[in-house]
Amino acid sequence: MVIRNGTVIEPGKGERIADVFIDDQTGIVTDVPCGGEVIDATGMYVAPGFIDTHIHGSFGADTSDGSLEKIITMCERLPEFGVAAFCPTTMTESESVIDSALHAVCEARKLPGRGGALILGVHLEGPFMSPEMAGVQDAASCISPADAAPVIDRFESRYPGLIRIIDVAPELEGGIDLIRLMADRYVMSLAHTSAGYDKAIEAFDAGATSVTHILNAMNAMGKRSPGVPGAVFDRNDVFVEMICDGIHIAPPIIRMMFKMIPEDRMIVISDAMRGAGMPDGIYKLAEADVEVRGGRTYYGPEGGLAGSVTNLAQEAARLYSYGIDRELIIKAMTVNPLRRLGIDPCETGLGTLMPGKARSVNILDDELHLVYSAVDGVLRKAFRE
Repeated sequence: MVIRNGTVIEPGKGERIADVFIDDQTGIVTDVPCGGEVIDATGMYVAPGFIDTHIHGSFGADTSDGSLEKIITMCERLPEFGVAAFCPTTMTESESVIDSALHAVCEARKLPGRGGALILGVHLEGPFMSPEMAGVQDAASCISPADAAPVIDRFESRYPGLIRIIDVAPELEGGIDLIRLMADRYVMSLAHTSAGYDKAIEAFDAGATSVTHILNAMNAMGKRSPGVPGAVFDRNDVFVEMICDGIHIAPPIIRMMFKMIPEDRMIVISDAMRGAGMPDGIYKLAEADVEVRGGRTYYGPEGGLAGSVTNLAQEAARLYSYGIDRELIIKAMTVNPLRRLGIDPCETGLGTLMPGKARSVNILDDELHLVYSAVDGVLRKAFRE
């Protein structure tokens, strides 16, 4: 496959017009000119495949289904969203339900395959969160951080190395101790929390290196109560997830966040549930019935948000329409998610277009709408509603 005349965007290397060659045997980008299918990318942009480190589901599938078939569905179809790798994300449910989800993900990782999105490991969103900030998640299934270590150890013994990110509310009993205990093994991320500024700083000092979907499921930032966001702004060593659909956070605030968060710490996520890529209707998110209507989720009598049905490809185009720089967008969707996980792009072929290494390519139009994606040389047209 040859992608001709596209403007290549590679974080840290700026933009350049270049041809991209993909070996038809390995699907790896090469610097050796080759034949095969030719895609004229004149006036378009070529970038590494996206990395979604917080995604519950899509295309009718959900991580918490505990189904190998559903995880395979996500792997096979997420490249239609431009996603080359992802972290299947659990919810606050019983230990047995979470265990079933972990088992399904673990089995999916063992399967051979080419062209599907790579599983990087699980993002454990809950159950170590504040019941008061659980939102759509099951408050009754929340586990105090003081009791979390044995649960995590049981998961680790059954599925070594599978869990990569653990969310925690640091203000709860044992929260800081849990962060201190687990920070060397996992990415500890503040989430679904009522923590104030001081407690957030204490959590970062204890080893937390991340904040999950900032400004959502946490106290608002006030002029005399800066909260978790204020603590983030005072640090340059914390990764920040943000849902950039323009619904969870208004575009002016998104612009502000991109200006205030160091550019190598911003991570764009989808937080998508099973309704992503599906028609409007009612979809399960754990035990909750969530209505999907017009690209938004609605939950409960007040119509609160319950995750997202927006994908990273849509978010890239929306961010560009909000005035965010192209390279910053691509960096927040490729290199930065890998850096949070401690993954070297050169070792995985993700987040890079380096010849001999890169295994994924996205082709986007002049407004950053996804047109094609290629993972391991398997070309797909972008998903369209």
